Amino acid sequence: MKKLVAVPVYNEERHILAVVEKIRSYHRCDILLINDGSTDRSGEIIEAIKDVVCITHLTHPRNIGYGQSIIDAFRYAIEKGYGQLVTIDCDEQHEPKHIPELFGRIEGADICSCSRYLQESEKDDTPPPDRYAINMKMTALINRITGYNLTDSFCGMKGYRVEALKQLDLKETGYAFPLEFWIQAFRFGLSVKEFSITRVYKDQSRSFGGKMDDPEVRLAYYYSVIERELKRWSISLPSELTRTT
Repeated sequence: MKKLVAVPVYNEERHILAVVEKIRSYHRCDILLINDGSTDRSGEIIEAIKDVVCITHLTHPRNIGYGQSIIDAFRYAIEKGYGQLVTIDCDEQHEPKHIPELFGRIEGADICSCSRYLQESEKDDTPPPDRYAINMKMTALINRITGYNLTDSFCGMKGYRVEALKQLDLKETGYAFPLEFWIQAFRFGLSVKEFSITRVYKDQSRSFGGKMDDPEVRLAYYYSVIERELKRWSISLPSELTRTT
């Protein structure tokens, strides 16, 4: 079975080489980098290493958003006939050592979603308070809608059975992509299990960018995407969502 690891990249010149090297030490198959209109040296670094480490890359001419990078990874995996896909972020906050086990665990589910909160460990970093609070609020709401009983709805490290992704019609290009994804996964009956990983926050000052750094703005955006997606698929809104929108 063909296996692919996909990495969304936006202004990660400090991390690309280390991330690719670590992935290569655990995954000798195909790697796809999606450069989302980086304005630093990310594009140059990718070009310099693509033939040496045998990676494929896609490039957006401008920054479109994290969600579009994952949508492109899904589309690429489907079009190229991959059976399994793992997504991992490029900021060194996901540990590539989990990749082989993720591929193994996909055998028993459509989605194997990593969680930074499933099992607490003394090795875990403390998350930024506003990110933790919003994650918990959105995760609780997604659980109300889907019954998935997730502990971390926003972790970008996931394993997927590619055949299951063909049913989805994903459009959210921004940071709310995971919320749209979970609602569609529920709508199309995809099976889910979680996999515990270490919580790593190497840079507490990492920014979403612009107005999205305001937690209230970010939260309102997340609610609006959930409401839109529920209406799209004629799924009833939970009472707490109707009070907020």
